[in-house]
Amino acid sequence: MAFQTENTPASPAAVPGDHVTAAGPFGADGIVAARLAISALLPLYAKTISRDGKLQPESLFCIAGALAGFAAQYAVRQEMADAGGIDAHAAVVTQAPGSPIDPASHADDVVIAQAPNGERYYFSDRINRLLMPDRLESMSAYSVLGGQAMRLGAARSELPDCFTMLERAASTMGTSEFGVFRGPAGHVPAMPARRAIEIFWPATLTAFSREPVVPVPGFKLLPPRLWAVALAMIAATYMEMVKGALTPALALAIFMEAAIPMSKIDQAAVHFVRDTTH
Repeated sequence: MAFQTENTPASPAAVPGDHVTAAGPFGADGIVAARLAISALLPLYAKTISRDGKLQPESLFCIAGALAGFAAQYAVRQEMADAGGIDAHAAVVTQAPGSPIDPASHADDVVIAQAPNGERYYFSDRINRLLMPDRLESMSAYSVLGGQAMRLGAARSELPDCFTMLERAASTMGTSEFGVFRGPAGHVPAMPARRAIEIFWPATLTAFSREPVVPVPGFKLLPPRLWAVALAMIAATYMEMVKGALTPALALAIFMEAAIPMSKIDQAAVHFVRDTTH
């Protein structure tokens, strides 16, 4: 289903106030950086995939979700960089599709699973916690977008089961089924999750890593561990925009179906596109 983009946000004023004017999860030090990044990325994704003033709403959530997942692994990589990097502290296991993975049983809570085809996948509860809450009071990408879905009318029973998605990611790694959305017919995102990473990650990384053009006293960049939450806030804005074309619960499912597998892929093996005007 195509969605008209005449009202696509294009400026900081379009970012919902309840999401970014209050410090929220970003804190007083990070709110300015969060607002700047969200304001830059919110129109970028929609504008890039729109054709003749229309876009597929499912692709918006696939893009935002894929980037949130990739950002979650990036954050853990950054946190472990001073100690030699994530690869230096991860247990490497040869993994057959369908066999269980238990990151908590290994040092530093990270497992690199090597599939029979040679591809490597990163499993870690530290990554998972940035995407979905491990406690009621935890803040994660799912917390933000699930809360928005319920505010827009979704019942709690309609929200997707992320643990099933985790199991599917583990059971399909190294196969053509990995990262493929499984949902209602007619709602498959036109842009695959990995392609969204290839196209949009360079611009996303720049948006979160750059200083403002006009100097801001006391400005601090947003820590990478909060990038997934910021990307969920972008998706929350999209959710309200397209609620007449895509139910909030399904939008959340598409976001998480992209986020979870893309948080597992080997970031060194991704070939990025440097021009988002493809």
